[in-house]
Amino acid sequence: MKLLLRRDSSLAYRSDSNGLFPVHIAAKMGYGQFIYELCRFCPDCDELLDSRGRNFLHIAIEHKKWKVVWCFSGTEDLGRMANIMDSEGNTPLHLAVKNADQMIVSLLMATKGVLPNTVNNQGFTALDLAVLNPQVIILRCLAWTGAVLSPRRLDHFMDEFGVGRTSGNEFKKFTNIAQNLIVGSVLVSTVTFAAVFTLPGGYISDGHPHAGAPILSHRYTFKAIVMANTLAFVGSTLSTIWLTYAGSEHVHPLLRAIYMFLSVISMEQATRSMVIGFALGAYVVLSPVSERIAIVVCMSTFMTLLLRNPSSWQLWFLFMPIKRRLGWKGAFKTHLPPETRSRLTVGVGSNFACQFLRRMLGMLFTYSFIFLLALL
Repeated sequence: MKLLLRRDSSLAYRSDSNGLFPVHIAAKMGYGQFIYELCRFCPDCDELLDSRGRNFLHIAIEHKKWKVVWCFSGTEDLGRMANIMDSEGNTPLHLAVKNADQMIVSLLMATKGVLPNTVNNQGFTALDLAVLNPQVIILRCLAWTGAVLSPRRLDHFMDEFGVGRTSGNEFKKFTNIAQNLIVGSVLVSTVTFAAVFTLPGGYISDGHPHAGAPILSHRYTFKAIVMANTLAFVGSTLSTIWLTYAGSEHVHPLLRAIYMFLSVISMEQATRSMVIGFALGAYVVLSPVSERIAIVVCMSTFMTLLLRNPSSWQLWFLFMPIKRRLGWKGAFKTHLPPETRSRLTVGVGSNFACQFLRRMLGMLFTYSFIFLLALL
């Protein structure tokens, strides 16, 4: 490609029968380095539009080639190209939201020159599209960095697109989801129930005044294991009961949604406690033989607490756009306007800091319950 361009740079300005220029084809294939070289030889390549009025950034986002966007992330060129509208009035940000590509949305919003409130030919801003096709992480990225909704009446918006309504098909999903989740909750209940009768360290033999009692019952770590197992059993049992109600068609739909929410929260606590109980049990058994191996097992097990819920670590996708647009203090100052909050189909929280702290407090509650009650 370099040899051809050195010979005749006009080759970069020739389109094929579909109206695509070489830079568009490179974007379609995700070849960021090719685009860089094309723009180096022909600086105005980024202004070339295909038959539908799209630049290469539109093409790359339409085909979910986030590496192309990454190559220009944070530059003035990205800000300029990201504000170009195609024949339908869609900017690259509109297309990224339509494709539900959270990585590309984050990269675009991390560039200050990108205007998030541009309205397309249908009268939609990027936040409108995010509401119609809800992806929580995308909603948070746009709402927390200052994106607004289009200036249309709220009642027209709700009537036209059914925002806030729940169809019969949505209620049927509760039954299917509950049936899938209840398998996991019953499994945790079974495992924790059996763990009571197979405690680590074994039991005192016959002939002793405390025959049948656990040998390690005097150790603090052992008490923490019992507390972790207890919390896991209670949480999984409650989750099983609530999922039974959530999957029943005889229960009011509003109550089914509440039961589903409570069961998920309870199951999170149960699985978190089960992981802690396993780590502490492994430590009690292995530490007398090899304390290093015991620590490695504990650290490896605790990694599952960080990776178990994608929505927790997905919050870090929002750190870069919030920092670049709002600064360090912006993570604490974001507050959604009432008209935006009323149109959201799912809750996104007040700001990045509150959401992060809420997740941390959920984990601290489990740890405090286990390790504080183990002192008794």
